[in-house]
Amino acid sequence: LGAAVAPLASPFRHTIKYVAPPSPSRLGMEHIGIGRVLREHTARINSLDFTKDGELMLSAGEDDRLCIYSCQSGTMQRVVQCPRHGVSVARFTHDPLTVICASRRGTGGQGGASAVEDHALRYHSLHDNTYLRFFRGHTADVLSVELSPKEDLFASVAADGTLRTWDLRSPSCAGKMSFDTGGLRSALAYDPQGLVLAAGLCGGLVKLFDVRNLANGPFSTFAPPLGEPKDVASLCFSWDGSMLLLGTAQGVAFNVDAFTGELIQQYSGHANGGGVPLEACFSADGALVMSGSEDGTLWRWRTYDAMPISVPLPGHHGAVTAIRCNPTRQLVASACMHVCLWLPTVR
Repeated sequence: LGAAVAPLASPFRHTIKYVAPPSPSRLGMEHIGIGRVLREHTARINSLDFTKDGELMLSAGEDDRLCIYSCQSGTMQRVVQCPRHGVSVARFTHDPLTVICASRRGTGGQGGASAVEDHALRYHSLHDNTYLRFFRGHTADVLSVELSPKEDLFASVAADGTLRTWDLRSPSCAGKMSFDTGGLRSALAYDPQGLVLAAGLCGGLVKLFDVRNLANGPFSTFAPPLGEPKDVASLCFSWDGSMLLLGTAQGVAFNVDAFTGELIQQYSGHANGGGVPLEACFSADGALVMSGSEDGTLWRWRTYDAMPISVPLPGHHGAVTAIRCNPTRQLVASACMHVCLWLPTVR
């Protein structure tokens, strides 16, 4: 799976067509303000996620807590403690009361079977706070976990230099690809149709996999012109699958063509001198790119020309490491040690 191959014609080139999104001014996302601040965590928040219908939000923090919130009322609905393993990344499955969790710390294993146990992914039922299944294989910190938007499949990539794919119904790894990390972070993303799995590896090399034929390896491999090798903090497809956004830990986000790897735009200006991995995402309509900053502000740029929107928005007291746009509501969530919910403001 790990061998580099010449780019092949994508089977999805003619099934994903770009349609101009609605104007962001009509959607009101150019002018946003804090609607609510959620202070349920007592330590840095590592990840945010929304259910597919946009009704619930999930946060995972270094205080070993998983919190679920109602996006309608902006209030916490449920909290679960994970004291033994902690939690670094958490993602909703298609059932809003079950999640996939990656451990934040091990139990002290130095290698072999102990390391595999320490870094197992956990299929966690929040209804009764039990583990339904463990997915064992990684031997170092899991950096990114993403669920297929269409099926009970998910993928993970870790600092051990492996990308693994899984089926929620089986504890066995469905596929594995090894790569040289170069000491840099990697990240994953599924396209909106659930047909393509993108992996940002090896300092910025992007591999695209046909989810239906993972055993055949990547159908396309490209190296966007990112300059020096970058830590890939996040990957995000645009709503129509035509663009792929790479967030980094080096003070810049890159927007590339999801089919050819051609650089479309890059977005910079936000504080990132400390090398903190900062997520970046598209707005729900794809018209804006958003990212946090180490100085506690939220940055927004126009997607097509990288022009900053207004001034950076203050609201956090630490680095804004996680950011997500609700898939069905005009709502943006960003997180440091607390979560800010951003809503359109009346102008």
